[in-house]
This record gives sequence, structure tokens and C-alpha cells, in this order.
Amino acid sequence: MNIIPNIFNTKNSPNFKNKKGVPSTDELVNRGFDPKNGKIDILFINPPSTISERYGKDDMGEVGGDLIPLGMASLAAYIREMGFGVGVLDCPTLRIDNEKVYEIILEKNPAIVGFSTTTYSLSRATELAKKIRDKLPNKLTVIGGSHANVAGTETAKEYDEFDIIAYGLDGEYIAHDIVKRFKEKNYNRAEFILDIKGLKDIKGIIFKDKNGEIIRNKPRENIQSLDDLPIPARDLFPMERYIPLPNQYKKLPLTNMVVIRGCPYFCSFCDQAGTGARRRSPQKVIEEIKDCVNRFKIKEISFWDDTMSYHKKWMKEFLDLLINENLDLVWSCYAAVNTVDKEILTLMRKAGCWNIFYGYETAIDELAENIQTNKKNKNFERMKQVAKWTKEVGIEVRGSFLIGLPGETPELAKQTVQNAIELDPDYAQFTLVCPYPGTKLAKEIEQGKWGKFITRDLEEYQCWNVTWLPEGYKNPKQLKDMERYAFRKFYLRPSYILKRILKIRSLEDIKRYLKGGTALIKSFL
Repeated sequence: MNIIPNIFNTKNSPNFKNKKGVPSTDELVNRGFDPKNGKIDILFINPPSTISERYGKDDMGEVGGDLIPLGMASLAAYIREMGFGVGVLDCPTLRIDNEKVYEIILEKNPAIVGFSTTTYSLSRATELAKKIRDKLPNKLTVIGGSHANVAGTETAKEYDEFDIIAYGLDGEYIAHDIVKRFKEKNYNRAEFILDIKGLKDIKGIIFKDKNGEIIRNKPRENIQSLDDLPIPARDLFPMERYIPLPNQYKKLPLTNMVVIRGCPYFCSFCDQAGTGARRRSPQKVIEEIKDCVNRFKIKEISFWDDTMSYHKKWMKEFLDLLINENLDLVWSCYAAVNTVDKEILTLMRKAGCWNIFYGYETAIDELAENIQTNKKNKNFERMKQVAKWTKEVGIEVRGSFLIGLPGETPELAKQTVQNAIELDPDYAQFTLVCPYPGTKLAKEIEQGKWGKFITRDLEEYQCWNVTWLPEGYKNPKQLKDMERYAFRKFYLRPSYILKRILKIRSLEDIKRYLKGGTALIKSFL
């Protein structure tokens, strides 16, 4: 798939305007490299992606939507702390394509090229890895990220371009083991990949032996104390260019943050299902927040944990500490309906929380049971109560709803939309269900349950594409039309439009609403 040239033109982004003192793309690229003894031992790459891949449309305008890839930032921080040279390239934010990335690889000469991929960016990573294999055969190629975590063995079967597939929630130790062993082999790729005994000692990797047999090592044990990890290496990334979507921030500069790894729930469509909920200590989180404030002048934190409020005791301790620090910050987070009450919501508001994203998914009991979200969302009456409490304490509500659920019909989808209107969040997200490879839902569909796949083209695996058809729908168009119906029905209500107008408090609010509204119209209306 060809990259659309104009989306990599930095003039198209609001963050990249030619202003005095604003770093150029080349300057920001150089910032991302921290050699040790003149050597870059490993380069981590977030592969290029187009505006269309990220938002479903090419002409989305200046909407923002870039946030730091925290997984890469944590990997880089740990590798650097262990004494190795490291580089990072967040290609979507830098607006650079594979051709430019290859030029950078030639210039910086990393020993290892590591790709952090989603399902839809896999082809871009594969394209570049193939070029590296053909023209730079001594470089070791490694792939990790969300796709490798759930479909690592399948990736090894289908793609010869990658020497190593890394899987698991904690890539820091795996990356270190790979870099350390490769360095011990004097960066000799042939010697490294033929040392099967040595490779078998590295937990959490998948590779092929000389006969092409796939070997999947035992998983790496989870890191028990996340506090042992350093603060993510934000200094290597283009912090000036990270601006979220218009309805997802109040103040800039902003950064995202994660305090929990994994998720305790078992939603069948999610690649994080049932992976637990290991927490950093509240004190360590406060330390990172203060580092962001002092070094990057951050005014807002977007917590990207699947459900930050899962452990109420931890949450209360964190909130008390944050209030005592008096940092003049605002923040937002994700939460499950069953993890909050009026007391904790009041404390969250006092600590600066302005927005909570609830993963409602559906308020229809039978559909919730089909995807196993009933354990976190309880029931519709509980959803309404929590939404009411959240608004009463002064926190905005964002809600996520899924269209095209297992067992769904157009009539049930319309009921989901009606439930969304009754819940009346400040913003509603209606997303097509996408059964990503390796998830429980994908496996169920492969077994003939619920419906059928429309495509197995991984580049199409985004929530705005119809990738599968539930049994209750006649054709893909009917499902896509239902998504558009949901957005129109929710956002074009006169009462909703009036409510948003009345909430305008500043020129910045007007700018954000205009950007967000324009993007919404171009996408769905």
C-alpha cells in the first residue's frame, strides 16, 4: 500500500508551523538518538501510517491526535539505563515515510532495528524490514508491539523479514536480553541467529531455526515491581508535536501516562483481556508527573490505563498525594462503571480530573454477555447512576459504544444508540467491532460462531472498516450505515448542540469545537 505523499508534509499539521524557535523535523529526529560510546545498539521504530489509516479519511485537516508511544519510551529508557546506545523514531508524529526512515538508518547505523507494530502498521514494518534484509543483511530485525503479542507465531510463519518476534506485556527485559546477547556476538547477525542454544535462553521471543522450524520460547515473567523501571524517555521524542484530538484535552502542553499494566477484565475483542492489573506505586506516579511538569512544562495528563480506578485504595492514595502536591494540573482517564462511586469521583474532581472515558460498549445485557463486558459494566441502571454522579461533581463524560457486536441486529444497534442518548455523555464514540487477530472474538469467528470475516487484509483492521459481518446483518453496507446513523442520531440533536454551545468558556474551546466538529462531519455525517 503506497503512502499518501501529502500527509508527510509537515505543513499539514498545526504542530509544525514555521515559527521562530520551533525545531525542524531533522532536529527532532536527531534528538531521538542517544549513542553509547558512539554506537546505537538498537533503534525502536513506530512505523509510518497515513492519515487515512489513523482516522479513516485522508482529508481530516488539522485535528491533532498524536500522543507519545509510551511502550517505546519505556523500552528506550530502560535500554539507556542499562548502558546501551538507543534511538527512537515515532514516524506518524514526525510525518516521515519508509524512504526517510531508511536514510536515517544508513546515517545512524543501529545494530538492531526494532519495530513496534499494530495490526494495520505491520505491512509498513514488513516493507522496511525486507529492504533492510536485502541491502543491510548484517542488521538484526526484531518486531514487537500489540500485534506480535497476540499473533506472534502467525507473524513468524508469514514473515521471514524479522529475525526475532518479541511477545509479552513487559518488553524492557526482553529487549535488554536481545541487545546484550547480540553485543556479546560482536553484532554478527549470522552467528547470533545460528546460535539456537543461546536464543533459547531468551524468554519471550519467537524465532526460526536453520531448518525453518518455528521455536516459541517460554514467556518472560511479568515485572513484579513496575517501580523498578525508569521514567519513560520523553526527552527522546518530539514533545512539541504531541497534541490529542480536540475533545480530549483542556490545556497544552499535554502528555499521556500509564500507571497500570494489563487489564483484569476479559472482553473478548481486546488484546489486553485477562492480563491482570499491576500498578506502579502512587509515589512513583507522582514522581513521573513532577518530572513532566518540571522538564516539559506539562499542564495536562491523559492517563491511558484501561481502567485507572480499578483498585480504589490505590486510587485514593494517589489522589490524596496529587492534591497535596498542588501542581495546578488537569487530567483525564479511562474507567469502568463498577470501579467508581460518588466519593471517589468527588476526590478525582478535587485532584483536577475533568473528563472520564467510560467503556460502556453496550447497555444491552445479552450483547454485553456475548463479549464478556458485563463484569465491568454491571447494568444500564448502574451506568446511568455513575454518569449522573460524574456530571454532578463537575467531570465530563465520554462514552464508548460498539456497533456490530456478536449477536447484534440493526434493531439492537438502534437500542444501543438510544441508550447512549439516555446516558447523555458529553461525547460519544461509536466504533465498529474489529476482531483483531489473536483475540478471543477472532478465534470464535474463525470457528464459525457469530458471523463471518469480510477481509483478512491486516491493513484494513481498523475500527472504521467493516472487517467482519455479524449474522444479524445482511451486508457490510448495512453495518456501515448503522455506524453513520449512530453519529447522526447522537450529535445532531438540537439539545446536544445547545449544550455544547453553552459550555464554551474560551477562545480555545471554540477552536477545539470547530476542529472536532469539522472532523466529525468529514468522517461520519
